[in-house]
Amino acid sequence: MAREKSQRKNKISHLLNGDLSEVVRQISADPLIEQVAEIARQKKVPLYLVGGAIRDALLGRQIKDYDFVLEKIKMPFLNQLKELLGASLFPIGKGKLERVYRLVKGDQTLDFAGMPGDDIGQDLMRRDFTINAIAYAFAEGRFYADPRAISDIKAGGIALVSPQALQADPLRMLRAIRYRSTLPGFDLTAPAREKIARRRKLLSSVAPERIRAELDEIILSPLPAQGLLLMHELGLLPCVFPELTPLEGLPQGRHHLMDALSHTIEVVGEADRLAREGNPFSYRPTEQQRLILGYAALFHDLGKPSTQSIDEEGEVHFYDHPQHSARLAQGIMRRLKFASRVRDGIILLVENHMRILTLATGKPLDKALRRLIHTMGEEIKALLLLGLAETGSKGKGNKDEQERFMDLCRRIWDLYEREDLIAPEPLLRGRDLLALGHTPGPRMGEILKEVRERQIAGELRTMEDALRFVEEHYPQ
Repeated sequence: MAREKSQRKNKISHLLNGDLSEVVRQISADPLIEQVAEIARQKKVPLYLVGGAIRDALLGRQIKDYDFVLEKIKMPFLNQLKELLGASLFPIGKGKLERVYRLVKGDQTLDFAGMPGDDIGQDLMRRDFTINAIAYAFAEGRFYADPRAISDIKAGGIALVSPQALQADPLRMLRAIRYRSTLPGFDLTAPAREKIARRRKLLSSVAPERIRAELDEIILSPLPAQGLLLMHELGLLPCVFPELTPLEGLPQGRHHLMDALSHTIEVVGEADRLAREGNPFSYRPTEQQRLILGYAALFHDLGKPSTQSIDEEGEVHFYDHPQHSARLAQGIMRRLKFASRVRDGIILLVENHMRILTLATGKPLDKALRRLIHTMGEEIKALLLLGLAETGSKGKGNKDEQERFMDLCRRIWDLYEREDLIAPEPLLRGRDLLALGHTPGPRMGEILKEVRERQIAGELRTMEDALRFVEEHYPQ
């Protein structure tokens, strides 16, 4: 029986050709992984490192997370790891077959799963893509892989391990898009594209939290626009975001060269470029801020189809579309269970994405810009990038508009840097009004609110200014 098992293992998987000692060194160079491997050796627990970590090591990429396979989940071993490493351990996934135990130490994440088949070869055949169907056995010091793994990694081909891969987990459709967006030079093979397009409706059976997690990775990837375009090409975009479908083919007037959907996807890419590669304001957004900016770019024009109008001269208008876009975005984010902090930031950007563009058509005073900064808070920086991305995506014939917009953005940034307009220290408080002889009540609140608004606008700058204003406009 043992001999037959060994023969089957060698038939399904094989030792990789070539010198892979450098890959082993890279894996073992991580002190945490070396500790885990040593504890497994001491406890005589067969341990396999599988999937993306080995792929990334082969590609010379930084390894972020590690996935391990055990022949059987052994809680005493995992609890020993937890104690010896001073880490936290908790289960994720539902059901016995999907149960994974996650060990977290610092900023490192290690996942441990049980082997669903009889051996590592069967485990690899149940994986998603050939580039991930590769394993390293610590006890044996050898690699196992799908026969196509190395050639597909070398060719940059994202291919399904088996025809059943999508049926087993439809989320792999979005994961394929994620790999296309995060692995430079990689693309889906023709058979993978055909299978995903044909089975795209299976995506509706996937839990919304899992869908959103993959979407987050696409939005944060180096190629978010290309990922969205591939989703559109394969028919996945309407499955995830049916609200985007009416934008396809929607004309936007003489200032735009593209339809609303193409424009939207280009804005996503341009906003990401400004966030990653640099912008005139030296603003380097955090990962969460990039997520807010990316989704705001994706959702900013959702309301255009329902607000389109054409005037007597044939000009296309979309009056109040930011508010309609925000309402539709709220529905999407409730459906996909966005975190409240991310959701609030996205809505604030979508609702206000036309503010700077509208102000740029006139000659706004500084007090209007101060009020905008106060309304937006720290999201004013993302609003500037979103506006730059949108003006940059409209096409030719907008040089003057872009210059006016850039001049206004510099004014806004200068005010933001020079003055505390988000949460300035109040010039007056209730006790100051009491000292003037005012009595507690709604009127006192109205006075303080008016003083606050004029402080934000720059009309009142000192406590003395505020006291004079109250004495002149709100006499006893």
